[in-house]
Amino acid sequence: MPRRIVCLGCVLMGLLAAGRPALAERPAEPAGRPEVVAQSKWQFSGDEGATWSPRPPTVPAGKVGTIQARATFQVPDPGAAEFWQLTHALPPRMDMTFSLNDKEVPVPLPGMYYKTIPAIPARLLRKGPNVLMARIRIDNRPPASDRQKVMPDFTFPSPSDPPALAGQKLRFQTGPILGAFGEDYFSATCRTNIPVPVRLTVTPAQRATPPRPASSRAIELSSPAGLIHRFRVPRDSSLRVFEYQLKATFGRDSAATAAHSVALPILGPKGSRQDELRFVIMGDSRSNTGDWATVAQAVLNEKPALVVFTGDMNDHGTDDWEWDEHYLGPEPARELLATVPFYPVKGNHEENAPLYNQLFYTPSPDGTAENWAQEIGPVLLIGINGQWSARWPQTRTWIENTLSESTAKFIFFMSHYPAWSSAGNGKLDAKTGLPRHWAYLTARTDIVPMLVRHKATALVAAHEHHYERSDLPGGLMQIISAGAGAPLSGKSRDAAKQNPYSKVFIKTLNYCLLEVKGNRCTLQAKTPAGTVIETLTWQARKLH
Repeated sequence: MPRRIVCLGCVLMGLLAAGRPALAERPAEPAGRPEVVAQSKWQFSGDEGATWSPRPPTVPAGKVGTIQARATFQVPDPGAAEFWQLTHALPPRMDMTFSLNDKEVPVPLPGMYYKTIPAIPARLLRKGPNVLMARIRIDNRPPASDRQKVMPDFTFPSPSDPPALAGQKLRFQTGPILGAFGEDYFSATCRTNIPVPVRLTVTPAQRATPPRPASSRAIELSSPAGLIHRFRVPRDSSLRVFEYQLKATFGRDSAATAAHSVALPILGPKGSRQDELRFVIMGDSRSNTGDWATVAQAVLNEKPALVVFTGDMNDHGTDDWEWDEHYLGPEPARELLATVPFYPVKGNHEENAPLYNQLFYTPSPDGTAENWAQEIGPVLLIGINGQWSARWPQTRTWIENTLSESTAKFIFFMSHYPAWSSAGNGKLDAKTGLPRHWAYLTARTDIVPMLVRHKATALVAAHEHHYERSDLPGGLMQIISAGAGAPLSGKSRDAAKQNPYSKVFIKTLNYCLLEVKGNRCTLQAKTPAGTVIETLTWQARKLH
């Protein structure tokens, strides 16, 4: 795992996140698997192993230090499981590497933090005593943004539990997650806890037209051995409803997901009866799993053709465990993501996590593009990563070209960041009167003029945790729908100055249901209890 410099503030946030006992948070493994707990708690060294102590060392203010930690296991039978998982019990959001018996412990994705590291090969273990070593780098210097900041000494926190090894039984850890789809394909992803091949089986259930004999057969696809599995599945253009299931086998172990039924729209030429689309846009769930479950259930009940989520699915996207604990794993979110195609937009709390690009399948050649666009029937959907990037000039050109080439009746542009906001993130610079936030400024000065010029229907964003509709100059509507579970936010004291175009503002959980029929598009902003906040309508844009 590449070494990273971690600021002390991030470390302290990680300690708060790690407040519960680490052993209790270990992913559950079926009964009968071997488990080995270290004979004692961690021992620590601050002098490259010259001396060891049960008390962690201190890194002085303004210094960068390396701490070593070690623990010993007695493993009676390393071959009792082919893969083991390590719950290390150390504060997880730190720059650390592990070794077992002087051999590096591999992590699934470099750049991610793990409380429990899965899929450790049995060959790293040996019968009898095994030595686990951790090497932790602590950067206790002031942050680059404020080198004059006074930093306190940092004492590495002592874990309350010893580390533990547990043999793994094959299971599906994450998913399945439906991704982008088109007339001739749909996509799905999943994650297993050990590296195995996965087989996906699709069974046709309902077609819009009588099928050809060959098209009535089940489809089977396989992915190679690995932890993350991505499928782009051929789809007969007449196939509307199908059932799919994922299965894996490893030795005597086997695992299978539920058989999920999926209904995809059959989209015909513009002006035909199939010139319709019903979809949902929402954003910002963060770590409020209960509220996210409430919103997810309401959206599942709407039976949309697809969902666009405008970012901030977790508090920390680089915390591997948060994806399953907070967003992807709990019901009914699991059912929603398995049965409704999911179109993601990256927010700041995704933290550019490498897992994001692997778990989701966007409408792009390899399914990993963070900036994507797709015409689905009468609607052009565009989603971008609105954070600062040196590639912004190329992104701006791509947006302009995508808008120019589209003949869609309606265009919805999604970014995590709005151009105007009545809440705290929309604060203005006192000298320029423009947003302090780069993404807000870029949305206002670059994106909105393009959308107005090409008669886009709406800019839909998140980041501020409420519902707000603004009628911008040039006829463009901006909607902030960021009520999928994150802590709700109200107006700032300077709201009227920050956003003079605000028409509706309400601090509540919410999502937007959009329905296109012919030349008319209707949006209902709703709470998960079913209350309609407001209803908006648009007519198809005139291209000439």
